[in-house]
Amino acid sequence: MADDPLDFTSGDDDASRPAVFVTTREPIKLAVAHLADPRAPESSALAAYIDGRLVARCAMPAEAIDRLIALRLFDEPLPVGLFAYEESPGLQCRLFALVPREAIEQVTHDEEPWKASVPSYETSASADEDHDEDAEVPPYETILLGHIVRFEKDRRHPDDLAAEAVDILQKILTGGDSLRDADKRAIDDLLDSL
Repeated sequence: MADDPLDFTSGDDDASRPAVFVTTREPIKLAVAHLADPRAPESSALAAYIDGRLVARCAMPAEAIDRLIALRLFDEPLPVGLFAYEESPGLQCRLFALVPREAIEQVTHDEEPWKASVPSYETSASADEDHDEDAEVPPYETILLGHIVRFEKDRRHPDDLAAEAVDILQKILTGGDSLRDADKRAIDDLLDSL
């Protein structure tokens, strides 16, 4: 499916690309807000902060950002996950907040208590698939916080995708030097390639 950002199968039916998903061991205190960014029209960029540092940004409709903030899902610390795969110009990553499914269901129930009496599609689908006992509903919903690229020349573990993803996630959490000028370096690298 070409429109699915998490579909890593190539168009010519080759095997899927190797990918890893790494998460924090402990929940992290995140803050989200609108980001005034000239590249994102009319406040349609979501900013994610750790300890007041901007760690990710993601374009999304302003109404979606307002709704996400109104849900107050980021009031409590959350696990953070990084999905990584190798693709030009190096390593492509997606940073996610992992929100407990029960927190989302609780917010929905509190705002719209009538929904408790209406069967959801997920409930109906899982009832239809009772014969498949191995299928579990994931305990978390993912909220995309942003995209990260590590250029091939900047890789620290070129032969170990998992170690590279862990290194990137650690840099995001701790604010390592490599992130402070990441925007500048990314622009310089792209200009050099022209």
